[in-house]
Amino acid sequence: MKPVALIHYGEIGLKGKNIEFFKHRLRDNIRRSLSGVVKGEAVKLGHSRITIELSKNSSLEADVEKVTENVHQLEATLSSRLSKVFGIVYFGIGVECSLSVRSIEEVAAALLKRVKFQTFKVETKRGNKAFHLTSPEINAEVGAFLQKNFSSEVKLKDPDVTVYIEIGDRESYVYTRKLAGPGGLPVGCSGKVVALLSAGFDSPVASYQMMKRGAEVVFVHFHSYPFISKDSIDQARALAKVLTQFQYRSRIYVVPFAATQQEIVAKTPSPLRVILYRRMMVRIAEAVAKKEGAESLVTGESLGQVASQTLRNLRMIDEVAEFPILRPLISFDKNEIIRTSRAIGTFEISAAPYADCCSFMMPRSPSTWANKEELLEAEKPLDIQKLIDEALSNSQVEVLTY
Repeated sequence: MKPVALIHYGEIGLKGKNIEFFKHRLRDNIRRSLSGVVKGEAVKLGHSRITIELSKNSSLEADVEKVTENVHQLEATLSSRLSKVFGIVYFGIGVECSLSVRSIEEVAAALLKRVKFQTFKVETKRGNKAFHLTSPEINAEVGAFLQKNFSSEVKLKDPDVTVYIEIGDRESYVYTRKLAGPGGLPVGCSGKVVALLSAGFDSPVASYQMMKRGAEVVFVHFHSYPFISKDSIDQARALAKVLTQFQYRSRIYVVPFAATQQEIVAKTPSPLRVILYRRMMVRIAEAVAKKEGAESLVTGESLGQVASQTLRNLRMIDEVAEFPILRPLISFDKNEIIRTSRAIGTFEISAAPYADCCSFMMPRSPSTWANKEELLEAEKPLDIQKLIDEALSNSQVEVLTY
């Protein structure tokens, strides 16, 4: 017997002929997540699960007490990492043992000795249909054994603890906690996107949502330093580091935008200023996307949240893009966005005060319903390609790793 982690996926199982591609990507991401803790070859693909062998110490394998003690130590180490791997629906950290009821009972009893409980139930998943007992029969037999040894009550609804049993082809697995993963698809299986990352609440959550759908995210942050402080740069970098926990390696482009804004302020009508800012950001971000081999842009825009996010203005922003602009938060309200930011660990950073580039030279009355003709007319005095080239040439690119 030995400690093991069992990884279960959901949506991946529906991918038909492409399932192996998704499974291999998930396995590779688990290996990256556990780098330095578990050797890569210990993460193995199975028929309906991924297993992680957590110990090959032969001196432990005959001693169920030592094995189960090791399980509890490993659970604390691994759960925080595995809970951030997209594609995992749930996982359990327990013990692999022989394919016999007696062995299962021994392991279950050893695991329960480390748990305080008064009620319990047994839940079996019998993947191996050739095993001589059905799932209900295993539940009854193991349950009766545990009830006798612990003088505890079986409770099928909301017990204090559940003993999970999985019957494999040549082995069985036992664990007592089913831990939630984030779901979604493995990062990297859906291609690459470029996200416009501010220091606020919205764009980090939008980036997270794209990672959850399997996209690798490259970040672009626009700043107006030295006309405003470096706070937004520092916060955007900190946000990118938090988000890198979910994709393990990130690139962030830190793009100076003040010179572009000065040109727009000097040469265009004030009410159109914010829309013109956003159109230039899209053009610059698209140049980054082409350089990075990305397929689309991502923003944190939510319909009607600010003047630039009316339907008309979003359409006018999209006019300048060759690539699609994805807006995963388009129907979210602020409370939903903030709730997600708390869950993923970006809230505290985004809540700190900062001045973003769009607040620099902000017009008093921004247009909420711009039209194409007036925007094209307003942009005639601007050397757009020169502004794009200068912004890119003066950008800094950083690589972040987790």
